[in-house]
Order: sequence, then structure tokens, then C-alpha cells
Amino acid sequence: MGLWEVIPTVAAFPPSAGALAVIADCILVKNRIPKENIVMLSKNCRVLCVGALAVLCMLSIVPVVSAADAPKVSSYAPAEDLANQADAYIKELEKVVSSEDEFKEGKDKIAKDANTLTVIALALGLHDQDNKYKASAGALIKASQDLAKAKDFSVAKKGVDAVKAAAKAKSDAKLKWEKVASLPELMKQVPVINTKLKMNVKPAKLKKKAKDTAGYTAVLAVIAQGTMADTSATKGDEQVKQWQKFSAVARDLAGEVNAAIHKGDQAATDKAMEKLNISCEDCHKVFKPETK
Repeated sequence: MGLWEVIPTVAAFPPSAGALAVIADCILVKNRIPKENIVMLSKNCRVLCVGALAVLCMLSIVPVVSAADAPKVSSYAPAEDLANQADAYIKELEKVVSSEDEFKEGKDKIAKDANTLTVIALALGLHDQDNKYKASAGALIKASQDLAKAKDFSVAKKGVDAVKAAAKAKSDAKLKWEKVASLPELMKQVPVINTKLKMNVKPAKLKKKAKDTAGYTAVLAVIAQGTMADTSATKGDEQVKQWQKFSAVARDLAGEVNAAIHKGDQAATDKAMEKLNISCEDCHKVFKPETK
């Protein structure tokens, strides 16, 4: 008896956290793990069972969605958090092209950061909350897409200048959730963001670093939403459905971490972080086989 054997039941009747704990214990007992070991494992393996079941339940009951069916952006990524991150990415890109030496050291960041800025700009342009980038989003998307292609210092420098100008421009571009950025570059950015997030949601830093970590989670959420329309990593209709479900779950869990950070709730932050990490691992088992 394993997790997948109980998923149909728990998906049909979504259980409480307490019920999930009982299910986890049943799995351990069924697999002949001694009772004394179950007690010993209550704070690690059992917790992982509960966390995994919770995420799998979410995957089982989340309806198949497309990018076009997205909920309001504010439900998972507040506009202020995203705007702060847009500022930060533009500032970081400026630093990379501040000199040829800086460019040599950080040129690999250009593609990652420019593609991430593209998705942030799309989210701010489609946002249901007013923000300073809403009117310029179309221009910022185009400029950051062009910058992402830069391979040498002079082109990158001009590209960053264009991004800065676009951030203050007006655009009447019609926006929608669609593929706007490189999936590989966004996936390279995710662990970079996640590492910073994990370091700064510890008890000693949660409230002090809340502005930064709220921004990190908002970016993770819009990356998940923004990559939903890019099914290049899938093979066949079933995998497209899986990809969309994984993306929706990751988006919502990143939003859950964001909300917990804003409340200054350490326990809720830790719990949501655990679920988010499990969802990422589960997705990688399907769409990144080399990590198995």
C-alpha cells in the first residue's frame, strides 16, 4: 500500500490534516514498519507523508486549467511585491552592464534576469491592482525580450538602456497569458530565487526580510503562471494536463507562502514552504527525469 493507492479516495473526499496523518500512519503500518519506529518517525517521515499526500490531493482535485483561465493576479502575487521586484531586476541588470569587467563576471545573468523581468512585466500589465508598470508593461516586455538575446557588452548595455526607457513609456499592447519568455532560463532562475527565499524565511529573518521574501514568492508565483502556456516540455495531451496542474499548484502554493509572510506567521510560512518544495520535486520527477 502506497500513496498512489490512497489518492483516488482522498481526492474524492479531501481530508483534514488530522485525517491525512492517520492515513500516513496506516501506510507505515501496512508496510510493516514497527510501531516504535512509527513514533520515532512522527516528526520526519510521517510529516513528509502528510505533506506529500496534501500536495497530491491538490493535484488530484485541481481542475485542468489553461493560462487563459487564470485567477486574479492579486490572489497569488500582490502588485506592490512584483513592482518592487521589477525595480530590483532592472537595478541588477544596470549593475551587470556598468562596466565590461562587470559584464564578464555576470553576463550569464542577463538572459535569466531579462526573461524573469518579462514575466513580471506581463503579470503587472494584467494585474487587477494598479501599479506603476501597468501602463508600460507592453513596452517593458518587448525591451526585456530583446535584452535577453544580448551576447556582448555593447548590445547588452543598449538593451538595458532600452529596458529603463520602456519602464517609463506608455504602451497600448494587448496582453494575455501566453508564452513570452524562455522556459529554460526561467527554470534556471527558480533555484536562485528559492535559495534566497529559504535563507530569509528563518525565524530570525522572517519579519526583517519580509519585503524581499514576499517579492521572491510573488516572482515564483508568476513564473509558474507564466510558464503554464509553454508546453514545450510535455509529450502528449496527458502531459499537457499534468504540466498545467503542476503549474497551477506551484502558483497557488507560492501565493500561500506570500500571504503567510505578509502576516508574519512563521508556522504558516514553514508549512506552505514545505508544500511548495514537495510540489516542485513532484513536478521534476515528471518533467526533469535527470533529477530522479
